[in-house]
Amino acid sequence: MSLTNASLLDVLKKQLFFKVRSYYGAFTSLVTVQAIALLFSFNGVGQMGLSGISISTYSGSMIFVFTAFWAFITAITLTTKPYHYIDFSFVTNRMSSHLSTFGMLVVYSFFASITSTFVGILLRVILYFKESNKLIITNHFFLSFSDLLVGIYIGALYLILFAALGYFIGMFTQINKLFGFVIPALFIGWAIYEGRTFDTFSGFTFFAFETSILIFTIKVVVTVAILIWIVIAATNRLEVRK
Repeated sequence: MSLTNASLLDVLKKQLFFKVRSYYGAFTSLVTVQAIALLFSFNGVGQMGLSGISISTYSGSMIFVFTAFWAFITAITLTTKPYHYIDFSFVTNRMSSHLSTFGMLVVYSFFASITSTFVGILLRVILYFKESNKLIITNHFFLSFSDLLVGIYIGALYLILFAALGYFIGMFTQINKLFGFVIPALFIGWAIYEGRTFDTFSGFTFFAFETSILIFTIKVVVTVAILIWIVIAATNRLEVRK
């Protein structure tokens, strides 16, 4: 049997469903990471005092930062040989292997964005009752349903972007261990240079300062597509089990 007898779409479906069901360890680590982030979030992100009044600021941003780190590390983990060899249980090629693995990361990213959002809501609920004897400034404290959906969607796109970066670095590290140091070094060097020269980092502002959801989506999709295309092109000529 060969790929001529099984369409790429059929192979992708089988691999994707199998991987999503099999890599349950990623969900366990996600729960652990978000639980730790929730505990850290209770410390608040800022505190100030004025005329005997103490003001504490809380944010769920740490929950998302931890989740983004989880997406990045999970993507790198999936490029290691123990996970990579599972693909050989299927009639497959490198393209279907990469696409199905990244498809799984997309599914994970949306799931993680949903859980991250609801953990953030849980933080608000706990603080609301825990600090019930104190005055709570409720601006942006309560979320509308539309804000909730937009937050989940934007969060998922960011997680997909971090997963793509992790997968890109992980796959090139499998090609040559030196890439595991060179790529992060180049990225950090770029950030330091722009930070000192322009007091900003274009790699951050390109995404974070975008106000249009549509354009932001296009930016993420195009960036991710380029990264995955480079990975497929770079690994296409490698030996089957390298």
